[in-house]
Parts: sequence; structure tokens; C-alpha cells
Amino acid sequence: MDCLAVVFFFQTMAASESSWRRTPFTEGVPILYRANFDMEQFARLKKGHIPHGMDDKWFVYYAEPHLFFHRSWTGRPVYRLTLKTRPEGAEVLEALWSRDLAASSKKGPDYERHLLDFLVSNLILGEAKPFPLPPGLGPPTDGAFQHNVSGTGYPEAAPLKEPRPQAKPWWQFW
Repeated sequence: MDCLAVVFFFQTMAASESSWRRTPFTEGVPILYRANFDMEQFARLKKGHIPHGMDDKWFVYYAEPHLFFHRSWTGRPVYRLTLKTRPEGAEVLEALWSRDLAASSKKGPDYERHLLDFLVSNLILGEAKPFPLPPGLGPPTDGAFQHNVSGTGYPEAAPLKEPRPQAKPWWQFW
């Protein structure tokens, strides 16, 4: 089998938990990601994503009712979506971010929601949404941060705004 045939074979194969070395997803913290998918999109989600080269940063597979996102180099779990099948497709009931990553991250769940939406939309569904930059990173970069996170080269969105600290009510100033 020549190289082109091997690449075509792997592109048509659906990912499964045994398609790549990974650490199981055990615990997560909720992030506010909700989405609905039609039947064609749901079929793409179920196909997942098997990395093909060093620039592929993600391994994604579906094991009903969950869609798992793992880093390809380490197999480390990052996200888990719980999907509910509907007659017209599927909807996300719950999105979890790995508890270990959440505990050590400075970006926060709002950024992770945007990044997860980018990965689902672009990596799995073939759309072309701009890459979200985290708060505090500065103006759109030369693409190094995006390449490190997603292995992609899409246009970059302006960095997300830092959440404002909540002001204390006037009666708590005394």
C-alpha cells in the first residue's frame, strides 16, 4: 500500500478509544458550552479525529454518549462532552474540562468554552472560525500560541476581555 493509500485509509476510519494512546478522562469541572448538531455534523463528531503527524495536537473520539478530547502527544484528557441523540442530530448536555488542567490554568472556564467551540467547529466540523486568544495575551500574535494549542493557522480573534472583579455593594464599604 503506498503512502497516499495509507493516509486515505486513516482519514476514513472513525476514531475509537483504542486508536491512540491516552489517559482516561476521570474528573472534570463544568464549562458553559452548549451546542446543537444536525445529523451530518453528528456523524462527523462520531468519526472523531486521529492525529496523522506532529502538527496534529488533538486526538478526539466518540464513545456513546461522550465525545472526548485528548492531547495527541501526551494522551492527556482535556474535555468531555456528553451528547444526547435526537431525531434531528444531537445536542450537548454537559461539557467538562479536566479537573487537573482547570486547577492549574490561569485562563479560566470562559476561555476554555471558546477554545472548545473552536476545536469542535474547525477540527471536527471543517468550519473556519477565528482562533480565540486568551485574556492578557495581547493583540493577535504571529500564530505561535495557536500552533502550540491547536496546530492550526486560522485568523486570530482579539483576545478575550479579562473578567471584571465584582464591585462590593455600597453597604460593605463601612
